[in-house]
Amino acid sequence: MFSLLAASLPPRTSPQARLLALQCVLRCDRGGCVTLPRGLVHGLDLGPTGPLWQQLLDARWVYTVAETCEGFRTQLNDPLTGLPGRGPRARAAHWASVQSASTSVRDAGAAARLASVMLLAHTEPALGNGAADSHTLARMCGMALHELLATTRGLLDTGVLDSCSFVSGEELMWSWPKQPAHRKASPVDPQRHHGE
Repeated sequence: MFSLLAASLPPRTSPQARLLALQCVLRCDRGGCVTLPRGLVHGLDLGPTGPLWQQLLDARWVYTVAETCEGFRTQLNDPLTGLPGRGPRARAAHWASVQSASTSVRDAGAAARLASVMLLAHTEPALGNGAADSHTLARMCGMALHELLATTRGLLDTGVLDSCSFVSGEELMWSWPKQPAHRKASPVDPQRHHGE
């Protein structure tokens, strides 16, 4: 899913808008329609959503947004060809919302929350660590490389990550502290679905 967002959203798209877009693509039906409940959007703690929806509209990532009594109804521009079915995507959406709102990263800012979800999605569950090309990870988060490195340094400094290192100018390696009850591996294998 991160690859899809990186390819379809402009680099200037904010981390908050990317977290909102992630929920949209994970929760929409095959035709690209989605309604995000008010409670869910409020729980994501993204601040005022009007400017975030406007970013997605300006990027032509969605072409309609309507606020209803249930929440926000929108229509994605691109079809979901090749993406996993709605059941796996719904589980991934729940996982992403829980991870991005966990107490360990909730106050760290949207960029740290987005990076945390992305790193967890690329972590080997059995090992509690991961490694990936740093430029690819930065692109998936919509960040410049130096911004990603500063963000992961912040996750390390606050104890969200147990270790993090930049190897040979290309690869980022990280590990998590012993897994707390609220942090679980991603239900969508990023390697199985083209690096999403």
